[in-house]
Amino acid sequence: MDEDQFWNIIDNSRNVAALVNRDSGTDFIQVHEQSLDNLLRQLSPTQIVEFEVQFTKLFFKAYRWDLWAAAYWLFGGCSDDGFMDFRSCLISLGKDLYYQVLDDPDVLADIVDATNVPYMQAEGFQHVASRVYREITDEDLSDYEGVGDHPSKPEGESIDHDNVELMRKRFPKLVNKYPDMG
Repeated sequence: MDEDQFWNIIDNSRNVAALVNRDSGTDFIQVHEQSLDNLLRQLSPTQIVEFEVQFTKLFFKAYRWDLWAAAYWLFGGCSDDGFMDFRSCLISLGKDLYYQVLDDPDVLADIVDATNVPYMQAEGFQHVASRVYREITDEDLSDYEGVGDHPSKPEGESIDHDNVELMRKRFPKLVNKYPDMG
């Protein structure tokens, strides 16, 4: 499965989720996770592994200090686990928004709170493929090459997310939208 095929699955699952009527207690990401689950169940086990390999590549590609600083500002803090959930949610937004945020993390100010954009935390989304794979095959997806071995540190240079002036200079729209961090 190439990256375009991966993004087609993400986009199709988003489109299906967008058509579901949700009550006020159901977040879009919950519906999106279920629609992705349904689509992945239509794939072969090999295709699910290939999907997860692509997910992992994109997940690691977003492991960057500038994204972490933007997420930290957005949430008023962002732990290792929180940044994993953030990157998972970033992938759930689809190819266009994913790459827009990678190109300029300040774009988060424009997309957060938009229709069908969750609160940029999606812990469950990163586990959909492994759960489906385990239920279908009774095997662990993490045993496959290209799925594990998280990088030891983010790419780029660390940004002092507590330095308001530095953050304002680096992420003007985000700091303007959330002047009190989080």
